[in-house]
Amino acid sequence: MIPTACYLPTGERGSHGGEVFEATRLSAAEWYPDGQHGGVVAALLSRAVEVSPSLTQMEVARVTCELFRVVPVSRLEVVTELVREGKRIQTTEARLYDGDLEVARGLVQRLRVAELDFPASTSAFLAQPLGPESVDEIPFTSLMPFPADGPVSFGRHAVRIRQVEGTFAEPGPATVWLAFDAELVAGEPMSPTQRAVIASDFSNGLSRLAQAWEVVFMNSDLSVHLARPPVGEWVALDGESIWNPDGRGVATSHLFDADGPIGRATQTLFLGQPG
Repeated sequence: MIPTACYLPTGERGSHGGEVFEATRLSAAEWYPDGQHGGVVAALLSRAVEVSPSLTQMEVARVTCELFRVVPVSRLEVVTELVREGKRIQTTEARLYDGDLEVARGLVQRLRVAELDFPASTSAFLAQPLGPESVDEIPFTSLMPFPADGPVSFGRHAVRIRQVEGTFAEPGPATVWLAFDAELVAGEPMSPTQRAVIASDFSNGLSRLAQAWEVVFMNSDLSVHLARPPVGEWVALDGESIWNPDGRGVATSHLFDADGPIGRATQTLFLGQPG
């Protein structure tokens, strides 16, 4: 049976005083036998801050996630600590533990919500991709070298893709729309911000410069900057990568929703030989 959510809340507090979740197989990545998808991990850390109190109405403006190691599909604890409180800017650290081992850490910044008399958007030069309703949907497994009948994973069972320019299947820059048929945490609808964070983690795979069996292109972090709160279920990535033969690279994407540009995502890449 395929789970409907990536994480199940247990209602318990962990040894570090944080909220405890049971990860399901839906959180798993296709490229690890028992490891989680990095975007799902980053979204869980973001969610911990989205639901935390603030002095004024605030929205997530930046999520930076450090992935210290492969996060197991197991029982995990999320701990938050307020780094900076304010009525304009709030910064919170979210840490993810597997027992006593810290496996990931996020720094999430929220900004106050305001209504400003402001000139036309200075990001109007970013061309809006052709909308998701105008392109055909393609199964994730037809674009990636993973069998459709493999074990339950986020990519196989929760991702919908509509390609605009380029493709997941071939190296090089590309533009795609992504939507996710899952709850992040059981009993909660996935927020547009969580959708944007998860989508952003696909940047390095979307814009890779070689096939996965030729070069390892693992991201060690993920930073998502949002100029405004996203809306809707679809998120577009317009992605490109820079690789260097010394073993590192950067993947970046402009992010869009149905109303226009929403921000930018960046990943630091570790490059290596397979095997």
